[in-house]
This record gives sequence, C-alpha cells and structure tokens, in this order.
Amino acid sequence: MKIKILSFLLIFFFFSEFYGQNSKTEMALYNIGLGSVFSGVGALINKKPNERWGKVLLKGMGQGALGGYLIYESKNLIANINNKQKWEYSWYGKIVNSAGTSIVENASSNRDFWEKWHLNIGFNRLEFYTKDKFQVKYKIMPISLYLAVSTAISNKFEFKRTLQTGEIIFSNNNTGNSGTTYGNIVLIERDLLGNYNVFTHEIIHIYQYYDYNFINTYLNKPYKKWSEQSKTFSKINDLFYIDLNGVILRPLYLLENGNKNCYYDNFFENEAGFYTGFRSCD
Repeated sequence: MKIKILSFLLIFFFFSEFYGQNSKTEMALYNIGLGSVFSGVGALINKKPNERWGKVLLKGMGQGALGGYLIYESKNLIANINNKQKWEYSWYGKIVNSAGTSIVENASSNRDFWEKWHLNIGFNRLEFYTKDKFQVKYKIMPISLYLAVSTAISNKFEFKRTLQTGEIIFSNNNTGNSGTTYGNIVLIERDLLGNYNVFTHEIIHIYQYYDYNFINTYLNKPYKKWSEQSKTFSKINDLFYIDLNGVILRPLYLLENGNKNCYYDNFFENEAGFYTGFRSCD
C-alpha cells in the first residue's frame, strides 16, 4: 500500500512538471506538487519509530503543499522587479520564499511547520528556532561559499545591487551571457546592471536552487548519529548547513538541455522565462 501511494505521488509530480509551464494555475500546481510530494517522502524518512506512517505522510504533504504555495507566490513577487521596475520586490520575494522553503524543510524533517525558519543571503544562512526557546544560529553553506569565492575571482563584487536585492551579485565586462547563476550566486554583464528583466530571470534561478532544499533533510538522521559519535562532526554540523540541493539541481538542468530545440526548451529556463514574460522559441 505504501509503495502504491508513493508511486502515485511521484507520477502526479512529474505530470505537474510536464504541464506546469503554461498558466499561473499550472505553475502554482507545479510548486505545490514539488513541495508536497518530496516533503511527504522526507517526512517518512524522518519518521520516529512510534509514529504511524500514514499520519506522518499526510502531515508532511500538507505542510509541504503550504510551503510550495508560498514559494510560488514568492516567484510572483520576483516578477514584479521587472513588471514594476522596483528593486524592493526582491526583498519581498526573498522573505516569502524563505518562509515557504522553511515550511518545506520542516515538513520534510517531520517537524511542525513553525519550529524552524531561515533566511539565506548567498552562502550565509540565519536559522531561527521558535520551539520551546527562541534561538538564532548562523551557518555557512559550503557549496554556495565555494561558488561565491570562485565567482569572485576576476569579477567585481556589486555591493549596491547585493544590498538592493538581498542576493550576492558580481559583474563582468564579458560574461558570455547577459547573466549567469551559479547556485545562488549571480554574475551579470556590467552593462546590464540596471536591467530589471535580467535580474528577475536570474533570481528565479536562485529560487530554483532553493526549491530542492528538501534533499538536505533526507540526511537528518545520519547527521544526528554522526554528531553523537564524533565531536568534530558535531562542530562541523553546528557551523555548516551542507547545501546538497545544488548537487541535485545541476544534473537535472543538464538533463533538460538534452535534445532541446531552443534556449527556453529547458524546464528551468522556461520557468524563469515564465516570470519574466519571455520564453519564446521563435
């Protein structure tokens, strides 16, 4: 029975992914489906021995769906950077996206949706614990840190745009492209630093990076076990949030590039194009 239900959920997710690029309703269903299905899977992985799997699955899916809806709305807010030509929508979208991805992480971790929140600015992650006692912790995302350092080489850090968007921005006179996103780090062609459309497109790519945060929660139990067995790993785990979502996203992006007919014939580029209002293959 468990296998049948999970198979149905996975089929539903891939169906919504295939058709999720044609309207706002279908786009919402894609984001809700992604959050719901994989939060449900994560909740089962993190299930306690005395818990009933059916109850855990439904709770994880329900909370994941809520998080997915907020993620969808955060992307609509990012679209307003270009639509209204105002940078502050990047911060509005960031706050809502952080809430949505926090709820998905809680759901996939088999926690109540309000127990833990986070805010990411590049490789910097602030975690807010609201269960029992309010706490704030700072963590570093190592993969994002590596991408930031490697991008900083031979490129200029754009403090003003970073402050305006809440995302780490670099520029270059010759990027080979109008803009490129490496995980959650953006490199923009210098002449386009005032182009709202380009920033909208690239920030959606950052949100796609966060869409797959649930994969990190699948290792909660091993991390806890290793922390109990090793003081060194415990300190590492306290300092770093290991952002493996990039390891999942990149192969999926490359897979989408196979047999494509044009630039937007790629799921992730098509989604970014949806929120910028441009995804033509003509």
